[in-house]
Amino acid sequence: MTVYTAALEPESIPVDRCNAPAVELPFWGRLRPEVCALRGNATGTAQFYLWDRAGGGIRQLTDAPHGVELGLLDPAGRWLWWYHDEDGTERGSWMRAPLRGGPAVPALPGVPPGTPEGLAVGASGLAVAGITAADGRTDIHLLRAGADRAEVLYGADTPLYLGGLSDDEAYVLVLHAEHGDPQRPSLRVLGPDGALVGELSDWPHGGLHVVPYGSPFLPGGRLVLAVHTRGGRPAPLLWDPVTAEVREIDTGLPGDVRAHFVPDGTALLLHHRIHGRSELYRYRLADGHLERLPVPRGTVHTAAARPDGDCWYTFSSATAPAVLRDLAGRELLSVPGPVVPAAPVTEVPVPHGELTVPVFLSVPDTGEAPYPTVFLLHGGPHTADGDEYNGPAAAWNDAGYAVARVNYRGSAENGTAWQFGHREAVGHTELSDVAAARAHLVASGLADPDRCVLAGSSWGGYLTLLGLGTQPGLWACGLAEGAVGDYPAAYREQLHSLRWVDRAMFGGTPDQVPERYAAASPHTYADAVRAPLLVLAGDRDARCPVGQIESYVRALAARGADVDLRLRSTGHASARAEVGADAMSAQIAFVRSRIGGPAPTRKQDA
Repeated sequence: MTVYTAALEPESIPVDRCNAPAVELPFWGRLRPEVCALRGNATGTAQFYLWDRAGGGIRQLTDAPHGVELGLLDPAGRWLWWYHDEDGTERGSWMRAPLRGGPAVPALPGVPPGTPEGLAVGASGLAVAGITAADGRTDIHLLRAGADRAEVLYGADTPLYLGGLSDDEAYVLVLHAEHGDPQRPSLRVLGPDGALVGELSDWPHGGLHVVPYGSPFLPGGRLVLAVHTRGGRPAPLLWDPVTAEVREIDTGLPGDVRAHFVPDGTALLLHHRIHGRSELYRYRLADGHLERLPVPRGTVHTAAARPDGDCWYTFSSATAPAVLRDLAGRELLSVPGPVVPAAPVTEVPVPHGELTVPVFLSVPDTGEAPYPTVFLLHGGPHTADGDEYNGPAAAWNDAGYAVARVNYRGSAENGTAWQFGHREAVGHTELSDVAAARAHLVASGLADPDRCVLAGSSWGGYLTLLGLGTQPGLWACGLAEGAVGDYPAAYREQLHSLRWVDRAMFGGTPDQVPERYAAASPHTYADAVRAPLLVLAGDRDARCPVGQIESYVRALAARGADVDLRLRSTGHASARAEVGADAMSAQIAFVRSRIGGPAPTRKQDA
């Protein structure tokens, strides 16, 4: 076993693919929408910036060593609130700082550090936040304007998430999982005194969610905009928590639909996702009129309606990184400097028994099939790949490898039966879909059967480890980043919120259903691993703790396996751009050293 604790020799291919500056949707205070803040990585670490739209300038607001992820502006656009992750473990505290300048201060006095479970701030200064403490209990904390300490509005030992605060500050929306499955939550609305106003649940048949950007409450009202799955796919509904009236919004669109209120409350901005691409629509609530909005072919990552009737959205395709656009097609913010086009992506429907597995394929622009092929598995598992910019995929194409991204069962965007269809045989179900994709690409002459690489991060990294042990004849090499290698050990060390997910997925704890955890654990199949393996792990990872991955690697090393472990001082993910670039260099160098590969198709940029 080799343990790397420093950077590996950089590969001679363009790791700038993973360093491409990320453009995210700005956020603004609803009473002062001309003041915008955004998250960017111009310094190499994700920080929040103030965007002066009139003057065109951008001023950095935060300088957190581990970067920032969560933030918002108060309605009047006076304060920036952000979650300060103290050491990369996802535990920390909410901070706030005045936009006009001044020191940052703790935003919720009296609230101990924990993991964030939502935040909302009202025009009066009232703030509500969900925090999960070290013992696993989640409390909804409320800080009244002028108060010197926050109070607990509501709490539970089961998962909770703060959904939002109404404009008049009379209603607080909470998502809860008292039934035990946080991936299928129910809704509860409380008053600012903690009194119950109304409840809505689709349990056990489905869950109810709210979209993460903006408020779920009707502007100036109490109606809640939520996402249900009663028809087998995400779709919007309106719920009055006082009268209990529910109105399902029938858009007639065939894919996944999520929605935001427009600022005047008369319409919904719909985000429709199908076959790995996005569309935007405006849905008029009075008469159901549906208007398609002009967006290019690719992926809309996030969109929001502006008070002037415009819509801002971030957009990317497989060929180019994200930009910020308006409905006129103008780029409001884009990646600075030259952008080298990446390879386009093609959706390949793979037959698998009575199923069809969506696969998104990109190939290098030189060389001939069959290509050495990287099967790059997404995390989640409830995310999905499609026609959007993917830095690692582009870097593999630059290095001369084809890339297949498989939306295996467990992925979103193919219906809820597909999304939860992996639970009967966790890990093995997903890998049967991946194996079908490999067989299809090999049979079609695209993938070289002797040079197929299994790779992924988070859940994709877990599937990589499990696949090397359960499908040893299929894979020539493995690359796992931020992965679970020993499932029972990971359960005991990980975040409390993830333990709830595991209990729902497996039907109990490792002590209650040990056979199910063992069947899904890569450690169980360590003796069968034959392919060379590179593992990258963060020593502060709270989701896939480092102890369990070290245990898995030791089991491989004990039988003389070709396994390299690289440790780094990060959490589950890193907001520092050089971490991703270094990981990309390490992985390509490892694969070249084990199975070879064609010459890079693009030289390193100057």
